[in-house]
Amino acid sequence: MSPAGKSLRPVARPTPDYASRGYWQGTIKMSLSKFFVLRVLHQRPMHGYEVVQAVERTTGGCCSPTEGTIYPMLNDFEANGLLTAQLETVQGRERKVYTLTGRGREAFRVAVQAWLQATDCILASRAASEAADPDARDGCC
Repeated sequence: MSPAGKSLRPVARPTPDYASRGYWQGTIKMSLSKFFVLRVLHQRPMHGYEVVQAVERTTGGCCSPTEGTIYPMLNDFEANGLLTAQLETVQGRERKVYTLTGRGREAFRVAVQAWLQATDCILASRAASEAADPDARDGCC
C-alpha cells in the first residue's frame, strides 16, 4: 500500500483478442481513416462533417470516422502542415473548412504507394498460404 492507503497495483487492461476479426478490422479501419481523410480532401476543401460523409461514401461505409476521431485527426494534420483551416460562416454558424497543402498532397501520394505495397504483400502472403495448404481456404479473405 502507498502512504495514502491506495494500492499501487497497475490497472489491468483487457487483452486484445488477436483471433477476432473485429480486432483486425478495427486496427485496419483506424489506419485507413487517415488515408481516406487525405484522399477526400485531395478532391476539394471540406468542413469536418463533410469529410466524415465523404469518407463513408468513398469507402461504401467500410471506413466511417466518428466526430471523436475526425477532429483530433484534422487538428493533427493541421499542426503538421498537411492542411490549413479557414473559418467560414454558413447560415450564421461558423465552421472550419480544411484544405490540403502541398505537403498534404505529397503525404497522400506517399500513403497511396505505401498502401499499394502493403496490399501487394498481403496478396502475396495469401497466395503463398493457399499454395501451401489449399484446404485451408475458409472464404474469409
